[in-house]
Amino acid sequence: MEKLVVIIDDMPEYGRRLALYLNACRTFPYRAVLFATTEEARGYIKTDGVYAVVASEGLEKEILEATLGTKVKLFRLSDSRDRGDSSVLYRYGSVKEIERRLSERKEVEKRIPILGFFSPAGGCEAELLSCEIAKRLSRKGKVLYLSLFPFGSCGRSYTDGLSEALYFVRQEKEGERISLQHLLQCEEHMDSIGPVRWYTDLDSVTKEDIKALLQNDRWDTKYEAFFVAVGAFDRTGRNVLSCCDFMLVPVWETEQGRNIQEEFRRQLKESGETKLYSGMLEFSVKETFGQMSEETFEEAVKKGGEAIAGSCGGNTKADAGTAGFVG
Repeated sequence: MEKLVVIIDDMPEYGRRLALYLNACRTFPYRAVLFATTEEARGYIKTDGVYAVVASEGLEKEILEATLGTKVKLFRLSDSRDRGDSSVLYRYGSVKEIERRLSERKEVEKRIPILGFFSPAGGCEAELLSCEIAKRLSRKGKVLYLSLFPFGSCGRSYTDGLSEALYFVRQEKEGERISLQHLLQCEEHMDSIGPVRWYTDLDSVTKEDIKALLQNDRWDTKYEAFFVAVGAFDRTGRNVLSCCDFMLVPVWETEQGRNIQEEFRRQLKESGETKLYSGMLEFSVKETFGQMSEETFEEAVKKGGEAIAGSCGGNTKADAGTAGFVG
């Protein structure tokens, strides 16, 4: 379950900007939410879904009463620098420092990075290409491959697969995790789950479904990365790719292929899909004698491997606002 950092501030505009900055930082392991008063946040604080509360020093007494008997951590926003207290955050300092202070007390395993795949040019070759790239990436470190192509064939064995996996994660009650190990198919160093039984099973896939499916502690096997391939840039495709840290995009080296990719870039820009656009890793697809060239796979594996190695569960590029100041 996603953990929250609750912000309650007597300077609401500052609290709003702080929440926006933290949520824009891809390496921040929580979701920041802003409340106007302690009373509004009290119901959330009493659940297991809140990691910490960030509040004005003047609200400390109210927050202590609200967090009594919980494991929620309290951080106070101070107008004074260098208070010598690890739970005090300097209000007018760099948001990067605030993010670091909030994150450094998180004692959990590093999140597994998620690498997406989408081909604007489409075609049945796209699924075969994504599967082969995942296999080659798995030689460097074990990968779990999921194919969300509506008529996927890779890994189809007519046994339980992604349809059942989605059903199981939707049936889970809070704190009661259903094992999905029996759904795994192993090939070389890569694990996979077979595609959906019916293409309509993909119509209702949400971000929450993907996040629930791709959690570290769900799998006994230690993966270096999750590799998720989608076949369409529809609502489901966007939901899936928005959960990814990077997106591998093949560009067919023909005039038509380059035009299709240029149109895809334009649509991403105009629709405001800035995360997907900035996380896009393009590689060239060349064919020799009707088959994809070795250079195609080498380039894709190189870019994907570098992204996985450097991501630590998020894009390592500088995030918007993280080098600036909130106040």
